[in-house]
Amino acid sequence: MEEGVKQVTPSMWVSSPHTSAVKTPRVEPSAAALRRRVLAPILVATILFAGYEAYLALQSPGKIIRRDLTRAGTEVAGLPWSTPRAHVQQSVSRHFSGYGTTVDPAGFPTFVKVTLHDLDPEVCRDAYRMAERIEGEVVIEIEGRGDMTCHDRKAITWRIMP
Repeated sequence: MEEGVKQVTPSMWVSSPHTSAVKTPRVEPSAAALRRRVLAPILVATILFAGYEAYLALQSPGKIIRRDLTRAGTEVAGLPWSTPRAHVQQSVSRHFSGYGTTVDPAGFPTFVKVTLHDLDPEVCRDAYRMAERIEGEVVIEIEGRGDMTCHDRKAITWRIMP
C-alpha cells in the first residue's frame, strides 16, 4: 500500500445483500382512514348523547324531581356553614329551572326548604310517590305529609337536611 492512502473497508450496511430502503410512513392519511379515525368516534358519541337525552325525556316527573332534589341536597351538604344565604338560595334554585321554585335558606346549615309551585295534579302525585323521603348522606323529606292526593295542592315543600 502506498503511504498516506488509507484502505476503506465497506461497512456491513452497504455491503449486505439484504439491505432495503428505509420505509417512511405516509404523511397524508387516506379519506377512508380519516373517516375511521375521526368520524366513527363522533358518530358513537352522538348516538350515546342522543340515547341519554331520550332516557331523560322518558323519565317520569317524579323521578326528575327526585334527581334534582338529590343533586341540590348534595350541593347543600358541600357548602361551608358560613356560606351567605343568597349563595345557598342560588345554588339550590339552579337545580329546579323547569319549575316555579322558592328556596328558603333561613335554617341553613341545619336545613333548607325548597317549594315547587304550580304543579299539575299528576306531577304532584308522582312527586309524592317518588320523593316523599330520600335518605342517604342528606335526608330530604316532604314537609307536612298531609294530603298526598294532590287534588287541591299546587305546591310541595321539601326540607333538605344535610
